Amino acid sequence: MRISVELEEKMIKDIMLLTGERKMSAAIAKAAEMFTKRLKAVALIRSLREDPLDYGQTNEELEEASDSEPASMARKSVDYRNDKRKLRKS
Repeated sequence: MRISVELEEKMIKDIMLLTGERKMSAAIAKAAEMFTKRLKAVALIRSLREDPLDYGQTNEELEEASDSEPASMARKSVDYRNDKRKLRKS
């Protein structure tokens, strides 16, 4: 989309320097994109601070579940990795 915007020459030079673009139009487009992404990131972080995610379990419940995991389950994952290595070698 084409638009007309009046900006001071110094601002355009700063934008070109900061974005690394050589052409005015590309520099302004990139600056607008970077600005938009930054505002979206700030809004996401702010929303996470104000309304934390509900994980369904507390940290203590998660730790208890991992402590009570049978040792055989952990061994299975190690065996799987060893089996995978053996398959690669053959």
